[in-house]
Amino acid sequence: MGQQNRGPKRNYKQDFQRVVAELENMILIGAFQPRKRLVEKNLSQIFNVSRFWIRDALKVLETKGLVKLIPYKGAVVSNVSLQELEEIFVIRVALEKLATRLALKNISSSDIKILKRISKQVEQSFMKKDFQNMLIANTNFHDYIFKRSQNQTLQQMINGLRSRCHIIRHSAWSSPGFLERSLEEHQLYINALKGRDLETLEQLAEDHITHAKTHYLKKLANENNSVPLVSSEV
Repeated sequence: MGQQNRGPKRNYKQDFQRVVAELENMILIGAFQPRKRLVEKNLSQIFNVSRFWIRDALKVLETKGLVKLIPYKGAVVSNVSLQELEEIFVIRVALEKLATRLALKNISSSDIKILKRISKQVEQSFMKKDFQNMLIANTNFHDYIFKRSQNQTLQQMINGLRSRCHIIRHSAWSSPGFLERSLEEHQLYINALKGRDLETLEQLAEDHITHAKTHYLKKLANENNSVPLVSSEV
């Protein structure tokens, strides 16, 4: 008898990376809120994989600062202290200004067309009230600019810091007026890139980060019925 057809061979490494990526995305879009406990049994059912895979995936996300593993208690979604927030945003402003400055040297007319297309995707998702795809498209917009810096190390540093600020991103994007402002900023970015306006680009790089932090601090202050403990200036 011939050998039975067992179907395509599974790529376990690729499957594991998919689980990590999907779990990371759920944290970044706010499906799992900061300080929320991540139960291995529940996650294994959601992703239809073993608890061992979930355990290893959580270890990977801990290295990215998204998850905190507590001995004898399990995993929780990481929170960001006000001091950490201030430190991260100061560094992010400097790095994103640098990435934008480097990108300006490499940007082409075809790149401008791509950015316009991505910006349109953000706008369409906004009109449909599709928060998840809007967040993804917005991230793609800024990532595309950073990639044109042609500095992978710089991109990795920015992405790492941005991931650690997942609580800020979700809070800001759920704030009234923030989404409309982001759409306006995209057009300003495109115009400044076309006009090779470095000064405006660097100001935009600082503003879009500062706005997110300011929205979060205001929300936190309202929740605590107190004033922010740190300045909203960067």
